[in-house]
Amino acid sequence: MRVLFVIPHPVEGPSSRFRVYQYIPYLEAAGVECTIRPFVSSAQVNELYRDGNLARKMALTLGGLGRRLRDVWQAGAHDVVFVLREAFALGPPFVENALARRGRALVFDFDDAIYTPSLAYSNPIDRLRDWTKTGKVIGRADTVIAGSRYLADYAARTASGVIEVLPTVVNHEVYAPRPRKGGAVTLGWIGTPRGSHYVADLMPVFRRLAGAHPRLRMVFIGCAPFDAEGLPIEFRDWSLDREPQDIAEFDIGIMPLTDDEETRGKCGFKLIQYMSSGVAAVGSPVGANREIIEEGESGLFADSPDDWFGALDRLIGDDALRARLAAGGRDRAVARYSLQHTAPEMLRILRETRDRAAARHV
Repeated sequence: MRVLFVIPHPVEGPSSRFRVYQYIPYLEAAGVECTIRPFVSSAQVNELYRDGNLARKMALTLGGLGRRLRDVWQAGAHDVVFVLREAFALGPPFVENALARRGRALVFDFDDAIYTPSLAYSNPIDRLRDWTKTGKVIGRADTVIAGSRYLADYAARTASGVIEVLPTVVNHEVYAPRPRKGGAVTLGWIGTPRGSHYVADLMPVFRRLAGAHPRLRMVFIGCAPFDAEGLPIEFRDWSLDREPQDIAEFDIGIMPLTDDEETRGKCGFKLIQYMSSGVAAVGSPVGANREIIEEGESGLFADSPDDWFGALDRLIGDDALRARLAAGGRDRAVARYSLQHTAPEMLRILRETRDRAAARHV
């Protein structure tokens, strides 16, 4: 079987890395010939998302579009075309439609509410997007892979093919518990600058916690720095190579969210990273978070500022509770949210999609 993976970002992009790249060794070992086609290269991705230099960004976008047209030409040589999120960000789904016409079978995979503008940040490129595109591509796909049940319910509105739910997961042998240093209790968050406001909004809670717990330290990875007000907060740059180790340094991992259409479409990936790493997890009861955490067994929920303070205050002050939730989270992550669990499912989905398409064309 030959599969063409059409993805928006190189390996540095979380969706590309965890929903495509990490599956490749397993798929190739099973006899799948995989071709991966990111829109831009690792060397170009930072230029595309850096502020300013519009002319360079336009050149990179046109170059990416040229590569996409080549992907369309090559699609017919593959049994399955797998589109992650979108083939081309701007305008209607003309590239996705061309891939569907040229390819033998189309899989569409999405792990965010990419059908709605973000409330968390303003992106000028959004003015050039067609927000109905996701639904249209779903209608063309032979198989839709949704990162959560909430997204699967959205897909069901327009899907004509099979809908599968496959969470975004980690390799539990890579994201694993590591020995921790005694003394300080580390509260951590990992993400991208676009999600920084979720962390900054908890500053009143952090002030109360720091006053109550002198041994507390906070590490926010990938977060756009904000005024730490003298609290023991470290803003650490994200590193592809260091990510598993950085997360394993946490004692408590947090995933605060507002409650809106965009956040309900999130797939709880931070929680899965924390839990697999043996870190006690606390998250807002929004979207897939509700499915991932078993309250009091594999993590805690927090909604209001008082909820957040109460949950974190308990965990910082109770070493045994932290250890119990960390162990429960690790067990749940290994059993349900690990690459070792989902890789056979990905192979099954690709094979069944190929077989259904082949039968249709007989």
